[in-house]
Amino acid sequence: MTLRQRIKFYQQMAALARSGVPVRGSLQRLAERMPEPEVRTLSQQIEQGQQLGEAFTAARFSPFECHLVAAGERSAQLDSVYELLAEFWKRELNFGQALLRQLYYPAGVAHLAVIVAALFLLPQGIVVVVGTIILNLAKLYFAAFVAYMLVRYSWHSEVAQRFWQSVPLIGGTLKAAYAYRWITALRMEFAAGVPFPDAVADAWRASGYLAADQHAEEGEREMRSGVDLSALIARWSQLPRDWVDLVETGEISGQFEAMFLNMEAEAARTWTTRQERMTEWVPKILVIGFVLFMALQIIPMATRAINGPIEQVEKTINDATR
Repeated sequence: MTLRQRIKFYQQMAALARSGVPVRGSLQRLAERMPEPEVRTLSQQIEQGQQLGEAFTAARFSPFECHLVAAGERSAQLDSVYELLAEFWKRELNFGQALLRQLYYPAGVAHLAVIVAALFLLPQGIVVVVGTIILNLAKLYFAAFVAYMLVRYSWHSEVAQRFWQSVPLIGGTLKAAYAYRWITALRMEFAAGVPFPDAVADAWRASGYLAADQHAEEGEREMRSGVDLSALIARWSQLPRDWVDLVETGEISGQFEAMFLNMEAEAARTWTTRQERMTEWVPKILVIGFVLFMALQIIPMATRAINGPIEQVEKTINDATR
C-alpha cells in the first residue's frame, strides 16, 4: 500500500467511524472500493472475529499502526487514531515530495555535466560525442537506480538501520520520527487506560527504534518492579534528554495526560524541523559530491583534448625538421 493509499484509507476510516458505522461495515465498504490486499485481509480477519489490532497485524501493517489502532479500540477513540495516522503519513508524503522537488536541480546539474564532459571529445566527431553522452547517462541512471533500491531495502536490515542513524542529517530525522511515534503510542495507550508498564512496552514496539523489543521488555519489567518512568527515560539514550525533566514534573503533579500532550507536540515540531533541514541540505550535499565526481572525470578528458592537438603539432614539426 502506497503512502497516498494509506492516507486515503485512514481518512475514509475516520469519516466512517465518526458517522457511527461499525468497523466490520466500514471495512466491507472499503474492500469493495480499494483493491489493496491489506484492506481485503483486514475485512476477512474482522469477519472471522479477530480483534482490530490483531487484524492489522495479520494484514502486515507497521507495529506503530497496529499498536495505535489497538489503543484506539480499547479507548473508543478509533476516529482520532485514524485521523492521527492519516496526518502522520501525510507528513511522510509531504516530506518525500519536498525532498524530491529539491533533487530536480542536482539532477539537472548531473545531466549538464555529462553533456559538457562529452563536448571535450568533439574533435573526434559528433558520433563519438553522442555515444559518450548516451553511455554516461546510462551509467548515471543505473547508479541512481541501484542507490534507490539499496536505500529502499536497507530499512529491513538492522545493520543498515544503524548506519543510517549514524549519518548526521538522516539519522537525526529518523530519531525524531521514532521519538514522535514513541510518545504518540504512549499517550494513546495511557488514554486507553492501559497499565503504565504495558503502555511503555507497546510504545517501544510501535516506535521503530532499533532493539525496540529489548527496551520494551526492560521497561515493562523495571516499571513493574517500581522504577519510575523518568529514571528509565534517563537510561534510554535514544529518547530526547529534555523528556526526563518533563516526566519528572508529570510524576510529581500527576498530570500525565497534559504532560504527554506537550511532549507529543514538541516531538512533532522537532520532527518537522529535522525534515525541513534534511530537505534543504541533502540536495546541496549531493550537488557538491557530484560536482567533485564529474571534475575528476572531466579534468582527464579535458587534458587529453588539449594535449592531443599539441602533441599532433609537435609530431608534425618534428617530422618536418628531420
